[in-house]
Amino acid sequence: MKTLVILLLVVGSAMARAQSVAELVRSYSGGSIWDLETGQFTFTSSGVIDFKRDQEMSGIWTVPARVKAIVIAAQVRVTGQFTFDHDCIIQGADPETSVIYGTDTPELLHAKKLDAGDDCSPYSAILGRGRITLNVRNLTTLNPICFMWTGKNGAKLHLDHVRGIDNRGGWHNHSDGISAAAGSTLRNCYLETGDDAIKLYDDILVEDTTIKMIRNCVPIQLGWGSYGDKAKGVFRNLTIIGEKGRGQLPAVIEGEKGNYRKSITIEGLIVTNPNAALVSLHEEGMALDLSVKQADISVKQFWGKTNGTCRSVINGSTEQTARYSR
Repeated sequence: MKTLVILLLVVGSAMARAQSVAELVRSYSGGSIWDLETGQFTFTSSGVIDFKRDQEMSGIWTVPARVKAIVIAAQVRVTGQFTFDHDCIIQGADPETSVIYGTDTPELLHAKKLDAGDDCSPYSAILGRGRITLNVRNLTTLNPICFMWTGKNGAKLHLDHVRGIDNRGGWHNHSDGISAAAGSTLRNCYLETGDDAIKLYDDILVEDTTIKMIRNCVPIQLGWGSYGDKAKGVFRNLTIIGEKGRGQLPAVIEGEKGNYRKSITIEGLIVTNPNAALVSLHEEGMALDLSVKQADISVKQFWGKTNGTCRSVINGSTEQTARYSR
């Protein structure tokens, strides 16, 4: 037991401090270029980040403040994770072939930790901590070890032309999409996550984005606890496709646990899932104000779980049905 405690302390200390550029270069199996003058670090060929830590922690690079931009070249897959305590740009040269990769392992050790209530945000492919801003552009996050993009304690994330994909079957991977501070944005993105794609835990703007409902995917998650009261999601040109999701009657918009009132405003919506409910609210203390204009919706039924309340106006109608047309 004493040995385990010491090991955890050592690993925690290593993760808390930033690793220098020199340490990263020594720990990355691929090629790279460091421009000291501009503060840009470029991954020039595919490889694995390995700091020789315990299990999934080994690939986490806590990026030093002197790094102002990280670039992943075209046709390059970087296996690892990135943690930031400062503003930074993370961008690819090509949205399809510049890749941040996690693992093919379908069921992970951390999943059990998450299910037990532990904080698994350190396993995020991109993690921001504190009142910082991260700009993520023009790349793909594939099969993360845990969440895709997380902003903790006030960190804002701005995603543009980013793909988030889990192709492992979408079960028990906890490959959630985005959870971040108020003011975060997604533009021109494609999400195919094996868990909650967009967590409406704080105000967020989403534009010109497509979400595919694979197994266990919830496109818009309101919450797993009593937090984020009065959060507002603003969506423009949102497309939701697929025939799967979470459970026998998957929901497009879902609240799992908690007491809160949240609002969703959408202008331009396409939803096509013949097996889904549009809204599912599991607990009585949940309230959703849903306003949608220019909607083409085709689902199995409007309601999944009906314990909460939803005041909806869709295409000018308060009728709650399975189909709406512009």
